[in-house]
Amino acid sequence: MPAFAMQQAPNTSGAAQPPTSAAKPVIEDDGTYHVGNGVTAPKLVYSVDAEFSDAAQRKKIDAPVVIGLKVGTDGIPREIHVIHSAAEGVKPKLRKAAASLDEKALDAVRQYRFDPATYHGKPVPVAITIDVSFHIYPDK
Repeated sequence: MPAFAMQQAPNTSGAAQPPTSAAKPVIEDDGTYHVGNGVTAPKLVYSVDAEFSDAAQRKKIDAPVVIGLKVGTDGIPREIHVIHSAAEGVKPKLRKAAASLDEKALDAVRQYRFDPATYHGKPVPVAITIDVSFHIYPDK
């Protein structure tokens, strides 16, 4: 059964973030915020489990996929993309089957819904990452 964990997107602006409560939020050129410095994280209110691909299941591949996205002020995920593929670090002959998990993770995250992130009580678009883990559990 796949599992997920939500994380804050890394600060890609290069700006240092002072640890004081008076620090200003990190805002991208396109107006997207980063969690912290007064910006709350979006709250996941609806999710679906990512399904195993047939190829990965046959080859017994379980691997994490890290998805990057922006959560809009309406709570809908946008600009969804793979940051870390399940195929990374997998033997070459298994890469195609492992990469098939990436699309399954993307399909699931596209269906997620959130209460939006806020700054000073107002909804703001925010960049986050979500870890989608695929695990094969042994038969009992």
